[in-house]
Formats: sequence, C-alpha cells, structure tokens
Amino acid sequence: MNIRIQNLPPGVTVEELNEFLGQSDDIEHIELNDEGNADNVIAVVKVNTGHTGATAMAEFIDGKFFRERRLSAQAFTLINE
Repeated sequence: MNIRIQNLPPGVTVEELNEFLGQSDDIEHIELNDEGNADNVIAVVKVNTGHTGATAMAEFIDGKFFRERRLSAQAFTLINE
C-alpha cells in the first residue's frame, strides 16, 4: 500500500518527512516529487500494511500542518503491487 501526501513545502527532505511521520516499522520507502509544481511537493510513502492500516495512517496525516502548510493524504494501491 501507499500513502500520497500533498502540499509539502519546497525543499522538504526525506529525513524531515521521516521525523514528522515518526518512527514506524511500517514505512518502507519515501519518494518526493515536485514535477509540474515546485511549490507543491508530493510524497509517496510505501507502507508495509494492508488497506485498513494505510487508510488509518493517511487519515491521521490528513489535515495536519507541516511548516505552516495543511497536508492532504490518501491511501492507494498501485496496480502492479
């Protein structure tokens, strides 16, 4: 499963996002992308959990603030997973 986090600020690092999300054995990988809009970085967080767990994690993140920006988060599955 994956979690898409939107509205991250420019210059955010994987390390900062890891610290924000907290220690979790469920987080496998974080990828950052700012293509198309450098002011709105998107993170895809690959998690080692099922749909219910990923949805709960996304709901916990959704609406939280990171560097004065309100984040949006949704759980999703890639077709090739």
